[in-house]
Amino acid sequence: LISATYKGISYLLDPGKCGSKGNFVVIVMGGAPEALDSRPGKYIFHTNKRYGFFKLALMTGTPLVPCVSFGEPNMYHQVRNPPGCRLRTWQDKFTEFATFSTPLFYARALLPYRTPINTVVGAPIPVPKVLTPTREQISSLKELYLNQLNQLFKRYKPIYDPNACDLEFF
Repeated sequence: LISATYKGISYLLDPGKCGSKGNFVVIVMGGAPEALDSRPGKYIFHTNKRYGFFKLALMTGTPLVPCVSFGEPNMYHQVRNPPGCRLRTWQDKFTEFATFSTPLFYARALLPYRTPINTVVGAPIPVPKVLTPTREQISSLKELYLNQLNQLFKRYKPIYDPNACDLEFF
């Protein structure tokens, strides 16, 4: 387990630095901002400002593999916190400071609801090695990845979470 930082990920992907070949890194989409928007049946990814792992994939020539876990948003219910309300403003400020979020959730006391979580894994997306990728190359790879992720979601949603809304990117 490592931090999802440029330094940590590039270390594992560079055989010259870590001393071994064939390493791979799993970066789970979703984080502090997504946790505050989590609701049963709602799958949201904040991707507008996230370019780092696409750039690193290009710099190292590492394939990207889209994957989605169905059922995670159904584990808890969350107190209503629309953007702009006092609670959400406080949560957003805390998240900026602490780098983790504080959703006010409920289920079976502090235990999650018993709900299956099914993870589906898509086909690897080949990525060419580009030592100094341009903004256009990074954006193009990001768009390809998000399209593949969306197709994967649409294909398996009827099987694993038929009542879910469509995948949303912000």
